[in-house]
Formats: sequence, structure tokens, C-alpha cells
Amino acid sequence: MSALHQGSPLQAQLQQQTAQLLAPINQGVDVLPILWEPSTCPEAFLPWLAWSQGVEEWDEQWPVELKRQVVANSLDQHRHLGTRYAITKALQPFNLGAEISEWFEHSPMRDAGTFHVDVYVSNQGIDLPLIQETRRRIDSVKRKSVDYTMQMHLQGNLGVATTGVFCGSSMTTIFPIS
Repeated sequence: MSALHQGSPLQAQLQQQTAQLLAPINQGVDVLPILWEPSTCPEAFLPWLAWSQGVEEWDEQWPVELKRQVVANSLDQHRHLGTRYAITKALQPFNLGAEISEWFEHSPMRDAGTFHVDVYVSNQGIDLPLIQETRRRIDSVKRKSVDYTMQMHLQGNLGVATTGVFCGSSMTTIFPIS
């Protein structure tokens, strides 16, 4: 065999790693349905599945189960883009609850074409990366013609085993950095 057909060591290494990555596909056509299902798709192919399903927000640092849930929710989200449901579903994989109220539901009425989102955070603290991620998630599914305000609330469960307990709370409002 000529030197032209032998390739370089880098090509050989790339071919070997590609063969390992694509081994499930090479086992037969029966594997193809596995690749299109978020719950069974190999982790290495999840970014490609997300891309094919139109997922706009993706972070390689997310846990695998969160990635699978985001891909699984994408079709339903695309069906309902611009609705309250889409906003709620966009925040759900991140364990964030949301209550949404539109301008005409307030007394007195707010500016037309606006809405307000109360985001409820549990099992974690509120920090700048969480605020930015939440805004990105809302911006990706809301109607582009509307503006909104957002408040984030810490939410916790308090199990009380005694009677006569006093609980106090304080409210903290976090405003975006100008």
C-alpha cells in the first residue's frame, strides 16, 4: 500500500475515536429509533438531538437528566411559543415555578402589552447566574412584541412538629444591573 493511503497517525487516531463513538449506529438500523428518543439517546449524541429539535438554550455543564428533559420538552414548547404555558414549561426543568400576570389583570392596569412573572426558587439560592439564566429562558419563549418585569422569590417548605410556632419572613427584591 502506498504512503498516500496509509494516512498520518492523527488520522488513524481520529478514525479510531470516531469508530468508537459511532459503534452503536454500526450495530444495525434498529438503533436509529434510539437516537431520536431523548430518554434512550446516548449522551454523546444529545447535543445533536437537541439541535435537530430546535433547542435554543444548551449548556454542556447541565446534568444529563436535565439535558434529556429539555430535549423532551422542546416540541411541546415550540407548539406553545409566546404563551404562559411556554414560559412555565421553559422554567420547569430547572425547578423554577412561575406565576404570570398580564397587564390587564392588574389593578390599576399596567402598560398595554406587558406582563409580570413571579419566579419561585426552591432548593437553591438566588444569584446573578440564576437571574441571567431565567431571563434567557423567558426571552427565548415569550412573544417578542411584549416587555415584562420579573421578581424572584425564595420558596421553602417548613414542617412544623409543635404548636405555638412563630415564623417571620422578609422580602428581598433583586433589580437587574443597569
